[in-house]
Amino acid sequence: MTRSDLRTSIRDYLYESTADLWLDAQLNRWIDQEMRAMPRKGVYSEEIYSTTQVVDQLDYALPTGTYKTELVEINTGTTDKPYWIEAKGWDNYGGALWFKSRPTYAYPMRVHVRKSFTILTDDVTATDVPDPETEVLIFGVAKRAYKAILGYFVDSRNWDTIAKPDGVSLNQISNLYQQSKLDYDDSIKTYRKYPRPRDIDMTG
Repeated sequence: MTRSDLRTSIRDYLYESTADLWLDAQLNRWIDQEMRAMPRKGVYSEEIYSTTQVVDQLDYALPTGTYKTELVEINTGTTDKPYWIEAKGWDNYGGALWFKSRPTYAYPMRVHVRKSFTILTDDVTATDVPDPETEVLIFGVAKRAYKAILGYFVDSRNWDTIAKPDGVSLNQISNLYQQSKLDYDDSIKTYRKYPRPRDIDMTG
């Protein structure tokens, strides 16, 4: 789905066939903001990044867009018969994985990471958000759009200087906002990931 497709779906939800109220530029900004917010709400992509440890090297660059490292494993077996064990004593900082002690062997390493989705910079590039999870984007942007209208309504200056939309009240917009929030929260519950429990590292 492209950014243009996303805007169309958002306008469908807002019951707006053309850019009568919300500008494309506004929706684009809210799409960006929502995509950046998704990982901290548990909606993200997953990747297993493979590399090889280097003797005495402490830091290893992580893939662009890495939000959090979940697990680090090293292969102490062979290529034909791998034996993956969890690596201890590491941390994330500045887009890199840092070990607290220098590796003494060049073990193959795999890093399980959460990744943010790629921010769209044009209308024609397909997003890397899976199609089902674009529902989170659509509802999230709609919620932001209704919240912006609430801000417009409560600005006392607008009552005298700018006409309100015919047949629309503050209560109606508030109800639409609350419904969009319910839809958004439900989509978050549906698509958020719950990493499997792991033993707490009390020594690393």
